[in-house]
Amino acid sequence: MDNEEIIELLANQHSRAIISLTSIKECSAIQLSQELGIPLATVYRNLKLLEAAGIIQHVKTIINLQGNEERFFRCAIREATIRINNGVLSVDVTKEERNYKIIRLWKRLAHPKIKDFE
Repeated sequence: MDNEEIIELLANQHSRAIISLTSIKECSAIQLSQELGIPLATVYRNLKLLEAAGIIQHVKTIINLQGNEERFFRCAIREATIRINNGVLSVDVTKEERNYKIIRLWKRLAHPKIKDFE
């Protein structure tokens, strides 16, 4: 991740809103658009940039009732610190250490009758 790229993404209000919501729960682009009041095209554009920067990650894909794939995303960082030292701006990012496949498997084993609709 490039410092300037991360700073630009954090400066964007839509990116910040997407990061905030996906740090709380897994969301699809449609959910993000509806809950945040952001046009779907803007959500998709920001998701692409955030995923390329490693700030969010794709965690699962569900086929909805219409037969379309719905991708879900989660914030991939735990903490971001911006520093200014001798006129130079830098960003330190601490990533979340999550393995979503293991988490989902554990939930299924712990509650076999509950479907994974998160």
